[in-house]
Amino acid sequence: MSATVVKLGTQWFEYADVLVDVMIGYACNVQCDYCSVTDEMRKENMATAPVMAALAEARRRGATKVSFGGGEPTIRRSLLPLVRWCRDRGYRSIKIPSNGLMYSYRSFAEEACDAGITDFHISFMAHTEELYTRIMGRPDALSLVTQGVRNLKALGRKPVGDLIIKHDTWMHLADIVEHWAGFGIDTFNLWLVSLSDRNRDNLESLPMVSEMRPGIEAAFDRGKRLGVTVRSRHIPRCMLPGYEDHVVDLREDKVLVVTPRATFALWESRISPNTYAEKCNGCRYQYGSCLGERRDYLERWGDAELRPALEPVAAPAA
Repeated sequence: MSATVVKLGTQWFEYADVLVDVMIGYACNVQCDYCSVTDEMRKENMATAPVMAALAEARRRGATKVSFGGGEPTIRRSLLPLVRWCRDRGYRSIKIPSNGLMYSYRSFAEEACDAGITDFHISFMAHTEELYTRIMGRPDALSLVTQGVRNLKALGRKPVGDLIIKHDTWMHLADIVEHWAGFGIDTFNLWLVSLSDRNRDNLESLPMVSEMRPGIEAAFDRGKRLGVTVRSRHIPRCMLPGYEDHVVDLREDKVLVVTPRATFALWESRISPNTYAEKCNGCRYQYGSCLGERRDYLERWGDAELRPALEPVAAPAA
């Protein structure tokens, strides 16, 4: 099977290097307090047949990596049949992002592993029952997610942790990293809460990065001390001076997002950093390793925190 290329944004990639990320539906088994999915969006689903058709075509063109997201993909009955279908057709990497609740059922965790999921990502909301309950709305959430991690670990799987940076988590990020590192998690992605759709008016949830930076930097430092990886996915490198090595460009994942409404590169999403402020002009990282800031962040806080790395002006000739 010969690989072909696909255009993501303005760049071309081999299909074999691209992760096809299918948002199969936005239904969920909880309502987190920062979630951007509206009640109307929760009714949106992709029928199984079109999903299979799109993935069959992607596989024909050389794709080997797929992800099923949402919403909460683990509550969809067709998920594991789709995973098995992809596995049997040569998809070698199959990723599932989840809130982790369903893995608390040992039988489901076993079936998920047997079906062919290779990459488990879990959104860890917090490290205490109180904070987990406040964010997720379930008093048993922490215990269920903990059991889910234990089940996956017993089955030889090690999830990646996704952490949301917001008004009531930034000061706890280091402790959240240490808590879940104690369960064997060794990779954590930090994502900035989004002011979009259902969460667009929840302005309190998104403080300035400069206010939250001590907690973010503490997470990086704690991760280094513990020997685990902590990386930021939504904050421009110039807003985290001294910690630029922890900033990861979303383009590195080469993600093609397929939703019920549209298909686009991950970094083209309106909740991804992809907008340059005027003061970014001349920065050595512009159009290179930095895609700019998120639009919702700029609308909320402007560009005062941006510190462009401007090239030095050459001295005039003598």
